[in-house]
Amino acid sequence: MAEGKFDNRVFDQAQLIEVTIDEDDLMSFLVKMDIGDDGKPRYPVDELAKLVIRVLPEYVFDWHEGISLEDAMSKVSEAANRLYKTDPYKAMLDYYVNNKKDAEQVEKVKELEENNRGEFGELLLHLLLRDFKGTRSLMSKVFFSDSRGVPAHGFDAVHYIPDSKQLWLGESKLYSDGKGGLSNLVKDLREHLTRDYMHEQFVVIQKNLKSQTNPDKEEWIKKFQKNERLMDMIDGLNLAMLCLYPHDVYQKQLEEELNQLEGLEYHKANVRELKEYFDKINKCPLKDKVNIVLLMFPVKDKAEFVKNLHLKLWHAQQF
Repeated sequence: MAEGKFDNRVFDQAQLIEVTIDEDDLMSFLVKMDIGDDGKPRYPVDELAKLVIRVLPEYVFDWHEGISLEDAMSKVSEAANRLYKTDPYKAMLDYYVNNKKDAEQVEKVKELEENNRGEFGELLLHLLLRDFKGTRSLMSKVFFSDSRGVPAHGFDAVHYIPDSKQLWLGESKLYSDGKGGLSNLVKDLREHLTRDYMHEQFVVIQKNLKSQTNPDKEEWIKKFQKNERLMDMIDGLNLAMLCLYPHDVYQKQLEEELNQLEGLEYHKANVRELKEYFDKINKCPLKDKVNIVLLMFPVKDKAEFVKNLHLKLWHAQQF
């Protein structure tokens, strides 16, 4: 990595997240290991969860409601409440935190996870785009959810780069294995890169923009109004595809089988293998017409990560 390239981060100012690969079509990340009071390696899952929760107010309210220092904590609480008004988040809370695991609940969570609903990938995607691609949010997925808790649009992220006016759309998958997550990202590509789907999403984004304070909103509204042809809709489009998945690189460092450098090389080899798999199965007809950037983010344990996030999100409602 170029020295200092990612020093000016919006959220991860302590630089807990390490960029391990930075290429045109691939970025990979690792959570930096720490040591405990006993001097042994420690995986900072609590710090990672806190970092993701910091994204909440901007993720929910950006360009819709200003956030002052006086009401910052109340906005965190309101953002958490908005997330738990959606059925997927409530179902995941019951399963991971309240230990509600009867047959009906297990089936509901299985269905949600297969469709990647109710997870936290979209929050981390927002953070990664802001900190490492220099984007701003163009619309909030949560702010305009309907009364049934259904998101107002299909993409997990709708961002742009203010200076260049590049559009970034994003999808995220938090899956039990890397290949499973990538397979579902490829499925999203096939379903979303169509004229009908893109036109529908652009209409929703236009409606969202009209109620915002974003100084660039009129320019973007005009851009979306002009896009009737598919080739116009995807011209210059950037697609960030985030795959969060468990990998044993952290456990091997905890057990001191690998030192830091060895762990880094082990991780990179895993990412290269998964990228090769992604390229092999990605048969989307329009894959060469857009800029697809794969973001690979391994975690130590999916259930541990999700449970920790739910606990913090649940308690955040009380502020």
